[in-house]
Amino acid sequence: MMSELSSFKEKLCRALSLRQEELAPLVWGWLYIFSLLCAYYILRPIRDTISTVIGAHSLPWLFTAVLVTMLLLQWPYNKLSQRLPRERFISYSYQGCALIIGGFALGFYYLGGLHNLFLGRAFFIWVSVFNLFAVSVFWALIVDIFDSERGKRLFGLLAAAATLGAIAGSGLTSLIARHLSTSVLLLIAVGLIQVSVFSAQRLSHKGRQLTHTTQEKSVSPSTQGGLTPLLIGIRQTFASPYLLGICGYILFYSITSTLIYFQQATIVQHAFLGDTQRTTFFANVDLAINLLTLLCQLTASGKIIARLGVAIGLASLPIVSFIGFGWLGAAPSLTVLVGVTILRRTMNFALARPSREILFTVVPTAEKYHAKVFIDTLIYRAGDQVGAWSYQAVSLLGIAALPLTLFSMLLAAIWAGLSIGLGHAQKRKAEIPVSHDKPLHSDYEKKQQ
Repeated sequence: MMSELSSFKEKLCRALSLRQEELAPLVWGWLYIFSLLCAYYILRPIRDTISTVIGAHSLPWLFTAVLVTMLLLQWPYNKLSQRLPRERFISYSYQGCALIIGGFALGFYYLGGLHNLFLGRAFFIWVSVFNLFAVSVFWALIVDIFDSERGKRLFGLLAAAATLGAIAGSGLTSLIARHLSTSVLLLIAVGLIQVSVFSAQRLSHKGRQLTHTTQEKSVSPSTQGGLTPLLIGIRQTFASPYLLGICGYILFYSITSTLIYFQQATIVQHAFLGDTQRTTFFANVDLAINLLTLLCQLTASGKIIARLGVAIGLASLPIVSFIGFGWLGAAPSLTVLVGVTILRRTMNFALARPSREILFTVVPTAEKYHAKVFIDTLIYRAGDQVGAWSYQAVSLLGIAALPLTLFSMLLAAIWAGLSIGLGHAQKRKAEIPVSHDKPLHSDYEKKQQ
C-alpha cells in the first residue's frame, strides 16, 4: 500500500513538474484557497445583489465606508500580527470573520433580508473588506513559503485551485439560491472558512519544512523602531520605486474595476426586477468566468508566464481592458457587459493575478507582510475611491459617456506600459539574492540581543 502511494506521488510530481518536498505544501495550499474562494463566491453574488437594491448613486459612499472600515481595522490587525505567530494569527482572524458572517446570517433571517438597508449596507462593506483581507493573507503566506523560481512553476496551480473554489461557490449559489434563504447560504460559507483555517495551519507547518526552518514565523516580524506595521508598510512602499510601481498597477486595476462595477449595477438593476433573479445572474456570470479561467490556467497560464515572462502576464489585463472599455462605450448593453466582464476577469485570474504575486517573491520577508498588505488593501481601496467618485461626478454633471470611455481607455494604455516596466524590473531583481533575515529584527530586538 505504501509503495503504491509512493508511486502515485512520484507520478503526480512528474505530471505537475513538482519536487517531492513541494507536494504536501501545494496540496494544503490548494485546499486553503479552494475553500476560501468557495466561501467568498457564495458571499459575492449576495453582495452584488445588494448593490442593485441600494442603487448606483449610493455606491460611492459605500466604497468610502469600506476604506474607512479598513483603516479602523488596522489597529487590531497590527496588534494581532505583532503578537501572534502566523498560524494563530490566521486562525484567529478567519474565525473572527466567520463569527461576523454568522451574525449577518441571523440578522438577515430576523430583520427582513436584503431589503433591510442598514444591514445590507453593512454586509456590502464587510464582504468588500473580507475579500481583500482574506486573499491578501493567503498570498502573503504563499510568497513567504515559495521563492521566485517555485512561484513561476506553482502559482498557476494555486490560482487554478482558487478558480475551482470560485466555480464551486458560484455554481452552488446558482443552483440553490432559489431554494435556500440568504441566511443558509451564509452559514455554508462559515463552514468553508473553518476548512480554510485548518488548511492554513497545515500549510504553514509544511512550509517550515520546505524552507528548512524550525520556528514558526510571526506575520509581522518587526516593529522597526516602534512604528506600526501600517506605517512601516507606507515607509517601505514610498522608499522603493519597485513597490511604488506595484502600487500604480493596483491603482489602475482598482479604478478601472470600479468604473465597470458601477455600469454593471445600473444595467442589471434595469434588466432584472427580483433579488433572486439578480443573485442567480451574478452567480451564473461568476461561474462562466471561473470555468473559462480554469481552462486557461490548466492549458496556457503557466506556459505563458514561464515562457513569455511576468511582463506579458501583467500587460494582458490592461490590453483586454482597453478593448473592453471601447466595446462597452460603443454598445452599453447587458450582453456586452457580460462579455467584457467575463473577458476581463478571466484574464485577471488566469494571468495577471499570478504574475502580480510573483512580483513580491523578490522582496524581503518584512515587505511581503507590511508593504504587501498596505498595497493590497488600502491602495486597492483608494483606487476604488477614485473610480467611484469619478463615475459619480460624471453622473451628477450629466457629462456624456464618450469622455468617460476615452478616459478609461487612456488609463488602460498607461497601465499596459507600467506592466511591461514592472515585469522587466522583477526579472532583474530575481537575479539578485533576496535577504530574508535582516529585515526580521527591529532596533529594539537588536538591543535585547
